[in-house]
Amino acid sequence: MTTTKFYNDNATKLIERYENANMTSLHQLCLQFLPKNANILDIGFGSGRDLAFLKKHNYGVWGIDSSIKFVENAKVRFSDISNHFIQSRIPLQTEILPFQIKFDAVISIAMWMHLKKTEYPDIIQDISRLTTEKATVIISYSEGKRMKDERYFEDVDLQYITQLFKQHHFTLIHHISNSDSLNRKTLKWITVVFKHD
Repeated sequence: MTTTKFYNDNATKLIERYENANMTSLHQLCLQFLPKNANILDIGFGSGRDLAFLKKHNYGVWGIDSSIKFVENAKVRFSDISNHFIQSRIPLQTEILPFQIKFDAVISIAMWMHLKKTEYPDIIQDISRLTTEKATVIISYSEGKRMKDERYFEDVDLQYITQLFKQHHFTLIHHISNSDSLNRKTLKWITVVFKHD
């Protein structure tokens, strides 16, 4: 996949860039909506920046990323829980992940705009399958003019996502728009929170 190759080829500089982003708004939203001490699965975790924040605040953290370079970085960064991170494409390649738990919450930050709409049903089914009955899902994605490179981008269809989550008994409970944390004027970020009924 070209998008995954881009992240593998540019992992070192992207990790540094992501670590320098001001994520205060998103992280405060996580603290507001994620149950305390919950087990969190981060889909498309990148540098591990958000995982580090959550781990510091006593959350259990696990992660899936399609980039082997990001997974290798996470295994070193979180060496005490290195088995919590796996490389897999999204939607998932297998029916069963090597995690022996169901998750209280899923976060997916800056990943959804790389998906095709045809993939939405499968990934939302994956999320439903991997979570507990009262789970929370936080998704954040960009809108606007993006850099042109070999990554795949598609405008996110929130109405369709909401419809699909509703089929799995998740309700949209929060929706907010923020400016770009890396000061790119052509981008804004949409963050949405879904809660299992």
